[in-house]
Amino acid sequence: MLKTFQVLDSLIFSNLYISLGAMSLSYVLFKLAGIPVNYVILVPFFIIFVIYTFNGKTDTREDALSDSKKFGFNKSYNRYFLAFAFAGFGLLVVFSFIKGVKYGLEVLVPFVIGLLYSSRISLKSKMIRLKDILFFKNFIVAITWAFVTVIIPASFLNIPFTQDIYLLSFFIFSILLIDEIFFDIKDLKGDSEVGTKTIPAIYGISFTNKLLFFLNLTFVLILIIGYWVGTVDTFLVKIGIFSASYGFLYMLLYNLNVIEINKLSNIIVAGQFIAVGFFVFLITSL
Repeated sequence: MLKTFQVLDSLIFSNLYISLGAMSLSYVLFKLAGIPVNYVILVPFFIIFVIYTFNGKTDTREDALSDSKKFGFNKSYNRYFLAFAFAGFGLLVVFSFIKGVKYGLEVLVPFVIGLLYSSRISLKSKMIRLKDILFFKNFIVAITWAFVTVIIPASFLNIPFTQDIYLLSFFIFSILLIDEIFFDIKDLKGDSEVGTKTIPAIYGISFTNKLLFFLNLTFVLILIIGYWVGTVDTFLVKIGIFSASYGFLYMLLYNLNVIEINKLSNIIVAGQFIAVGFFVFLITSL
């Protein structure tokens, strides 16, 4: 059992777990479009892997305060995973530009955003990071995930950008926005110490908790209304309802103090993306 948890910790702290989640969300796109899964599903994996691994390098102070196990792992192994991440991403960039300049640029855009997000830049004689800006942090992560897991693979696969593709992007944006705000609760101590302005740090945990419930409920209502007026089909409704139910579940677990916040965030909340892909596998296979 101990070995199992050690392997799981390694998957989580190395960012392989979250990167597999990106692949899983792209799997939903393949099923939505009715296309057999192929090599393009690896594109989101390498983009998310390099962004999150680089972010792990720049967030050492926050991790030291908020998640000592993650800090210890990154201190020992981050440089190796960072080398692997940049090597894999470099090959992806070369392949993408060979395929076409448009594809190469699409792959580079989220990477550049990730660098700007994590790195300190000079603004009005102050050194800040984009992630230190209130609300912007959550918004930019959510929209980047939607772009990486849906828009880029759809472009590589030459899938027409229909209403369903944009709706799937909106669903993923919504899931990530809610998840990212929840992650800020876990990182509250570290973010407050280094001056990162997050919703929990500014408005408190009680307000954040209510906001998360409100956002998840709003997401459900949008789904129901969309289905009722005929803009959201049954396949997307099933995915949306599953995702919203999953969100309510981890909020309940948090409020009941069933699982320690770091484990809840690292395993269950981050695992939502893998769970969505598995759910889609089940409903399309049975």
